[in-house]
Amino acid sequence: MVGVPGKYKGCNSNFFHIANLEDDHHLLEESQKLTQHLQCDNERPLCRKCLDSGRECAGYERETVFIIGTIEDQGRCSSHPPRVVKSKKSSGKQSSSKRGDDTGSFQLVANTPLRPAWDDLISVSCGGQTFQVQIAALFTPLSSVTRAYATDEDEGEQNRTIFMSFPTYQSPDLTPYPGEDDFQLFSQCMVHLAPPSESRGGQGTQTDSIFMFLYEHNNSITYNPTLPPWKDPSLQTSTVRRLGPSGFRQFPNHHFFARIYRPAAIWTALLSSTPTFLSSPEWQTTPYESHPPSPLDNLLSLLSLLPALFARFNSITSPDTPPTLSRRLLAQDLLSNMMDIELRLSAWFTSLPRSAFWIADPATLPYQPEIPFMETFAFRDTQTGLALLFYWSGLVLLWPKMWRLYWVLFEAVIDGPIGVEVTLSGKLAGVDPMRWGWKETRGVAESVCRGGYWVLQGAAQPDLVGWVVEVLDWFYGELPGMMTGWDEGVMVGGDGRLEMGWVRGLRERVQGRGRDIGEVVGGRGWVDYVSF
Repeated sequence: MVGVPGKYKGCNSNFFHIANLEDDHHLLEESQKLTQHLQCDNERPLCRKCLDSGRECAGYERETVFIIGTIEDQGRCSSHPPRVVKSKKSSGKQSSSKRGDDTGSFQLVANTPLRPAWDDLISVSCGGQTFQVQIAALFTPLSSVTRAYATDEDEGEQNRTIFMSFPTYQSPDLTPYPGEDDFQLFSQCMVHLAPPSESRGGQGTQTDSIFMFLYEHNNSITYNPTLPPWKDPSLQTSTVRRLGPSGFRQFPNHHFFARIYRPAAIWTALLSSTPTFLSSPEWQTTPYESHPPSPLDNLLSLLSLLPALFARFNSITSPDTPPTLSRRLLAQDLLSNMMDIELRLSAWFTSLPRSAFWIADPATLPYQPEIPFMETFAFRDTQTGLALLFYWSGLVLLWPKMWRLYWVLFEAVIDGPIGVEVTLSGKLAGVDPMRWGWKETRGVAESVCRGGYWVLQGAAQPDLVGWVVEVLDWFYGELPGMMTGWDEGVMVGGDGRLEMGWVRGLRERVQGRGRDIGEVVGGRGWVDYVSF
């Protein structure tokens, strides 16, 4: 609300002046009955009627008008007449898509019963018709997408058909870096609806109707969980944090959050060892009040707890941290916390159906397995396969840190007695640290490699496999250092070089899958739906 100068008031002589009548009560009463309204003549510098009546003119006062500006007024004051755009073409430079939960006149409504967001096919209604829509996503520099608009005058401004061309797909660089901003992701959601008759039968395929998320993000790792909300700049710059958990309960906001933003933000936090606000209870529960969480959603909730532990690990094992008794106690507490998360991850894994994955018959695969992972895994579906890749990748990041923390407990301290044997108690008593060693971790990494090709061949979001590739690239790059002091089991190529070559091949396949999806997008007409 803002006060601005308004119209000038007349002088204060709006009523007939009754003066010097206090002594004659009869005349005073009669005068009050006959009081009449006199119009100010606005003559400057003094009102003529004031002068004629013999009273002193009080001058002119300019009234203050309080106005309220709204987003819908597009910068116009609410007390002013709204601006009318007469030409539809004149507004062509403005984006026709809305932001957040405002999707304009073109509405898609998810049909009940609502399913988890990770189901690639979703049933939606639009204009009284039902469509089976494929959900897909692709990392794309949004500024590099070339658009061509259809010239059909019958189409509304918000429903114009768009034909797009993309640059050659390149898998994104997912290496985190320290920056001034928190993690940010921007997305443009597009819709292509085929006639219902084509989508449900006949010659139709799953990709006839598509809801496509084009998105890009930074890899900034700056995040300060101690800042109060009114001092946190990310609350103003991030659409996700500004909308809050309750803004992502319904389609399509929920699907954007669950499938696009949340995995990217959590994996960026994991690889950078930076805490994320997505680990808070409200962000793990509120967005799933309408659409039920899938096993993959539940796994991401567990993985979101690890970055804060990883940040503590970096602090404890830093060369700048002296080996003290306090450091040993912090390491013991952190290792205990990591064991709790490991136990919850194990419970998640055992909750999956027994037939979640198996060793595939090479004759049934559409690709040729490559050395050294000839025995590849097959999964009951792509969603289960992706969840298991994420699970194994999380262990690849977690176990080496648990291994390092265990041996920190036995390091000599500078402020304690010398020669005293360290005795572990509680849940740490009797723990075999070898289960977190490089051999076991290497076996889990091999499981990721053995399932990567299978998941990628049917992935509607190939960039998600890119996070797995980033974890493998880190692990096999660090493997020679992990093997220091070990003689057994080291053979030719045992230092991870052979696996690194295979990882490069998987990265190339991610790019190939991304190009295939880009060709599908480029060959169709689209309508802007919503942006984040």
